[in-house]
Amino acid sequence: MAFKKYMQAHSTRIFAVLLTLLISWLAVTSDNHANLMQRIEYLLYDLRFNTLLPFTQREASNTSIVIVDIDERSLIEQGRFPWSRHKVATLVDNLGEAGAIVIAFDVVFSEQQVNPVDEMSRVLAQNMRQEMPSLDAIYEEVDADIALAESLKRYDTVLGFFFQDNEAYRNGLLPLPIHELDPEWKEKLVVTQRPGYTANVDILQKAASGGGFVTMFPDFDGIVRRSPLVIRYRDHLYPSLALSAAMRYLFIEDIKPEVAELGDVLTMTNLAVSEHPAPTDPRGFVTVPYQGRAFSYPYISATDVLNGKLEKGLLSDSIILVGTSAIGLADLRSTPMGPQYPGVEVHANILDALLNGGFPYKPDWSAGAVLFQLVVIAIFMIVVLPKLGAMSMLLSGIAIVSATFFFNGFVWIQGFDLPLAAALLLTVSLTALFIADGFIRESVSKRVLKSMFDQYVPPAHIEKMLADPDAYSFAGEHKLMTVLFSDIRSFTSISEKLSARELKLLLNTYFTPITKEIFDHQGTIDKYVGDMVMAFWGAPLDDENHRENAIKAALRMQQVTEQLKPMFIAQGLPEVNIGIGINTGFMNVGDMGSSFRRAYTVLGDAVNLGSRLESITKFYGVKILVGEETHDAVDGFVFRFVDRIVVKGKETAIRVYEPLGSNGDVSQDVLEEIAEYNSAYQQYVHQDWIGAKKAFAALQLAHPKVLYDVYLQRIDQLSKQTLPQDWDGTFIHTSK
Repeated sequence: MAFKKYMQAHSTRIFAVLLTLLISWLAVTSDNHANLMQRIEYLLYDLRFNTLLPFTQREASNTSIVIVDIDERSLIEQGRFPWSRHKVATLVDNLGEAGAIVIAFDVVFSEQQVNPVDEMSRVLAQNMRQEMPSLDAIYEEVDADIALAESLKRYDTVLGFFFQDNEAYRNGLLPLPIHELDPEWKEKLVVTQRPGYTANVDILQKAASGGGFVTMFPDFDGIVRRSPLVIRYRDHLYPSLALSAAMRYLFIEDIKPEVAELGDVLTMTNLAVSEHPAPTDPRGFVTVPYQGRAFSYPYISATDVLNGKLEKGLLSDSIILVGTSAIGLADLRSTPMGPQYPGVEVHANILDALLNGGFPYKPDWSAGAVLFQLVVIAIFMIVVLPKLGAMSMLLSGIAIVSATFFFNGFVWIQGFDLPLAAALLLTVSLTALFIADGFIRESVSKRVLKSMFDQYVPPAHIEKMLADPDAYSFAGEHKLMTVLFSDIRSFTSISEKLSARELKLLLNTYFTPITKEIFDHQGTIDKYVGDMVMAFWGAPLDDENHRENAIKAALRMQQVTEQLKPMFIAQGLPEVNIGIGINTGFMNVGDMGSSFRRAYTVLGDAVNLGSRLESITKFYGVKILVGEETHDAVDGFVFRFVDRIVVKGKETAIRVYEPLGSNGDVSQDVLEEIAEYNSAYQQYVHQDWIGAKKAFAALQLAHPKVLYDVYLQRIDQLSKQTLPQDWDGTFIHTSK
């Protein structure tokens, strides 16, 4: 039972903990799955990359990277691609003469270009019957592949090639690898592997200084964010086009990756070709450090190079990447920078970072940092948010999201790539959870409040309570309040004379306006018991004027009762008179009862005294009696002191008063009567029995009242007794 209550009381926090564990698990495993977490991570990665690009761009370096673009204008002026190898040879020669240090092709020459001599020989062999003349003398002069190979030999050139997923593709000649795997590495290294390739024709690859793969590896959403520096084929590591170009530029022939031992496997960690690190993930991938949107690097149209528009030495000390931005040549990539980004510029960004640094790096401790961040966020939100209101929860969530963005952006500018999605997803999820839970609990609380108080509390009170249900607790309180009891006089004899239908009609007709008056004066109905109405002031809403409101309600109840008499007579029902007792004091108020039925009520000695005062109103023949705690703290009413009494079951004497109306509503005759009464009472207290009797008799003659008759009877009794010296006029009631 206790466990069930605990679970119910903390269900939202428990769910928040489970949600934190789920998001933590997704954060740790998201690199291996195309799940929601990874999709969100990619979106945030792209947003962060673009937003913080001005803070992460590298300063201009001494290394000039220039892209020779086979653009739309080149295709119009030079013809459709692929071009003749003679034309490509001219391109290479012109670039070399302009001072290019390294010329790298994001182009694959995977098929031989037909030599015109071979074609002519085939045609002549088919059509000539006599002996065919020899064309060997001009064979090499007109062979385009030989011409291009000669140009490639003259300069430091790198040719691109593709790796394939299918081992059936093994076309062309692979370039020399950059590293042959050690025997131990052959078994343990987990770098990206491919079983097939599409490479350049032998003559061209042998003539070039090196080669590098141009294979792209988009993420599952089609966007190129990372790219491998090396790929394993059999027992060798082959470089990317950017890595190969960097090695040619720096005169590096062989390079060995840095690895880390992780259990039974080796994972790559770094592959630097300069003093700047090139940190990789375990598969050998680097984060592409984009320096801007497309065309951020210098572009030269290939047709301008072919037309000899480059001045000699213009490209001194430059690395040239030959590629295309033409839409029809299908080498435009989707990147964080945009959906149509030239593939050759992707290689340019990687090459730039290899030579000058700037690779964003996801450190080994990133997973631990993310988990720590999740734990801190979860603890804070689970502890603090349930104590806040909906708006404060929302503002707290926004503050945490902003702080997370700021922290993540700061470390990104420092070069660290920390995952962002998990922290944001957790913050948004927990904020939504606690806000929803708050709304649900508030809705439930409102329904409970409304169901509990709807029939007992004024509508205005209900609206205030529903506006802020958390401010009202059903837990017990001990507070200063005022209670009212009202009974129909002689109800037992009345009920005996009426049928059930008539009795119901009488009570309903009576209770409705009486209840309205209590509500109109901010009172709370405690209960109806037979003909009795019990109400109180000061809870569930605080009421600084609880005494005044109770007295005003009582006076109005008496007026309404008088107004009902003609209606009762018209319906054949007896007249109704009521007595009202009001008392003020400290009471216990709250939701009380059993597990089967509960009620919002008040308990305590002050409550019991209020009931006693109502019961003795008939004894004194007055309509309303209030205790001294009520009388002494209010102004604006005319009271008649009634008696100093000790009610049954109590030992302390109290003064009781009859409220007659508000100041200004009581006639001068009544005020004079009260003065005469007070004088007569003082004679009574001082045991001037003759004077007191004469005064009360005069009052009774002029203003007949039960009260005056009570004192006349007492004088007759007490005048025959010997009273103690400290007698102060207190009367002890022996019945309820």
